[in-house]
Amino acid sequence: MSKASGQTSEERKVALHILHLLETGALKPCDRLPAERKLAEAVGVSRAHVRGAIQRLEIYGIVKTFPQSGTVLADHTVSVLMNQIHNILDIDGFDFYSLVQVRILLEAEAIRLCALNRDEADIADIRAMLDDFISHMDSPLRDEKDLAFHLRIARASHNPVIASLLLTITPDVLKYYRSLGACTVDAKVVAAEHESMLACIVRSDPDAAEQCVRDHFKAISTFSEDYRDNRIPRTRI
Repeated sequence: MSKASGQTSEERKVALHILHLLETGALKPCDRLPAERKLAEAVGVSRAHVRGAIQRLEIYGIVKTFPQSGTVLADHTVSVLMNQIHNILDIDGFDFYSLVQVRILLEAEAIRLCALNRDEADIADIRAMLDDFISHMDSPLRDEKDLAFHLRIARASHNPVIASLLLTITPDVLKYYRSLGACTVDAKVVAAEHESMLACIVRSDPDAAEQCVRDHFKAISTFSEDYRDNRIPRTRI
């Protein structure tokens, strides 16, 4: 297991098994995955490793878990599903500095477009995400709620490619933040910065919104300088 990533070879085995089922036609888009117990037996790992692998696949939109109904594959073509799993499995590492810079570029463009394209429903949802973050900012759910706020802004850009790219890389960035001890900004400061972003969106000011995002990520950008050109094992399977 990588200490930086939390990645396990057992979870990789589960993903490879699902990939094999797709390749052989045993699984098709929208099919329900085999039960957790059966997957664990087929792969030779624990049920905890199966759950971990499925949770990671769900983050990237490859599967969806429904309470009391099991886990099903997304409604994509077989080739798309296979490519998504290959993308998770095949990339050995990212330069942490580069990863952070890409996130900043995507976030900056997302909030610019959000300020220009948002509607009242978007504003209400972003406000709700921010309130949810504030209510959990001193809890272990802080990072997840922070991510939900940023991803809702990305969706409100009404550019699905930007939202998809952010969804793909942000979980990796957050894992690195935790493993490297990078999340040191006081939660109240983060909340205030989120409020400033929302205010810019409400008044449809893309330039100010972008500046808010760049200021918001200034600390982690500086932190990541120490990891320029250093490849860190990825947090994915």
